[in-house]
Amino acid sequence: MKFTKYHGTGNDFILLREEDLEGREESETAKALCHRNFGIGADGLLIVKASSVADLMMAYYNQDGSVAPMCGNGLRCFARFAHEDDLVETDRFQVETLAGILPVDVSSGYDSIRIGLMKPSFHLTAPHVRREVYEGEILSLTVNGRSYDLHVLFIGTLHGVVFTEEEVPYEDADGLCHHEFFPEHINVNFVKVESEDDIRLVTFERGVGYTLACGTGAASAQVIAHKLGFTKPQAKVHVDGGTLEVTVGDQVVLEGPAVCIAKGEMEIG
Repeated sequence: MKFTKYHGTGNDFILLREEDLEGREESETAKALCHRNFGIGADGLLIVKASSVADLMMAYYNQDGSVAPMCGNGLRCFARFAHEDDLVETDRFQVETLAGILPVDVSSGYDSIRIGLMKPSFHLTAPHVRREVYEGEILSLTVNGRSYDLHVLFIGTLHGVVFTEEEVPYEDADGLCHHEFFPEHINVNFVKVESEDDIRLVTFERGVGYTLACGTGAASAQVIAHKLGFTKPQAKVHVDGGTLEVTVGDQVVLEGPAVCIAKGEMEIG
């Protein structure tokens, strides 16, 4: 099976064209390829498919084989793959995802790919949450005897944002991610505001765990930080894998690099 591997600020992905699957089941293929000991190793699998409503369609699977509607870092890598392999004819094109049709722009080069995200929603209902959550509501959740205040939103995927000056224990991050309040689990972002232009972020991603970066997590962190008056509309989001830039306006725009790591072939049962 032919594959290409990319990363966006350390968030790494395997990319395939749909025909490269040769009929293999997608979720099981994702688990096999993304396994870091017995596969190539990655946070997720991106599959390029034809679309009847956009230039291309992106299917995304987490490392554990679960489906995710959207992945910000993944979409940037998808955009570079499509552009480099001449699957599109322009620098600006549209990609169909489970979170909607999203615009991408590679005209500034692969170090600065811009993608538009869906309009964030702060009013949440089932199946994302156990009970209705209204805009402006802060959820106080307790895990392992410690209380955390979560600002929740849906921006293609479900995210919670926690402002904290302290490092959060792994078991607490995992406990929040899998809290019973979220039937399908939630991505959790721990944010430190450094200035009105800069925030620092660590994300615990459902289906993956701690990641070096999460694009929709970076967007969620900046959306909430700006909504609360902590940051300007445009801010840099510093993650362990590098720096992303998020602009909040009529559309939330995420900007950052997409780097090709390797191309090759792998035998898979």
